[in-house]
Amino acid sequence: MVYVEEISREGRKYFRLVHAMREKGRVLHKRKYLGISLPPEKRLEYLKKEFLKELAGGKYRLLSKEDFEAIEKKRLEHNLGIKRLSFTEKEKYLDNFMIRFTYDSSKLSGMDITLRQTSLILKDGIIPKDFKSLKTANQLESHKKGIVAITEYDGRLNLGFIKKLHSILFAGIDDSIAGKLRSELKRNVKIAGTAYIPPKWDILDKEIGLFFKWYNSENRKLHPLELAALVHLKMISLQPFVDGNSRLSRLLMNWVLWKKDYPLIDIPIEDLEEYYDVLDKYQIEKDEKPFVDFIKKKFMEIEY
Repeated sequence: MVYVEEISREGRKYFRLVHAMREKGRVLHKRKYLGISLPPEKRLEYLKKEFLKELAGGKYRLLSKEDFEAIEKKRLEHNLGIKRLSFTEKEKYLDNFMIRFTYDSSKLSGMDITLRQTSLILKDGIIPKDFKSLKTANQLESHKKGIVAITEYDGRLNLGFIKKLHSILFAGIDDSIAGKLRSELKRNVKIAGTAYIPPKWDILDKEIGLFFKWYNSENRKLHPLELAALVHLKMISLQPFVDGNSRLSRLLMNWVLWKKDYPLIDIPIEDLEEYYDVLDKYQIEKDEKPFVDFIKKKFMEIEY
């Protein structure tokens, strides 16, 4: 978000551009001097865009400058729109997102549920009469707890947080795998419908180490949306756990966005085929861009 700030010091007035952004739970401000008078409106808008480009610097690798500008405009419009909502309206918006995100993420993971059933369980605390699986109901509740967890965690992305998040998803559902890496259980996994083979359990720890090396190197260089998409992509490709990897990856993507003060993203079940296609582009062909473009498209479709 870029805005104009008027400063008065020792009887002298001047203007500067200010960009507010969240880093590690704190709001940071970047500033640029404009002058003792404001430029015309068209010139001011141009200077705001140029300021954003300067701040971005090398923060995008797979996004164009046009992508960056569209994303930042969308972010600003969304965040301003949310601020205008009443407390009750904000709660309703967040509840609706939580229900829809849980439904879509669970359906993407192969669960047999409906949106109505998800709403009854999560919003009203009611198990539908025609609902046969108490385990599925518990998984929905656990996913809701996972959403709360990513909004409350203010630490760094590390293995402890990832294992804790997986434990939340599986505690009381399958305690034998909750929070335990495949390397600890000495188990390999296969993904149905693709030729891609995830790392075997005996090299998994090394691959996870490479993931964190990449993240620690790139998390301040990449644009937050690109970073979030790549965290999702790389984590789901590692398949660090026996089960729950896709739900975990989507939660981690949204943790990055939440931490950076960007709107959260849902991937609708209707986009399942495209989602799998862009995953294949990376897992089979090692091409990251189609997945980043897909996540960018989902971001631009966000409504409030």
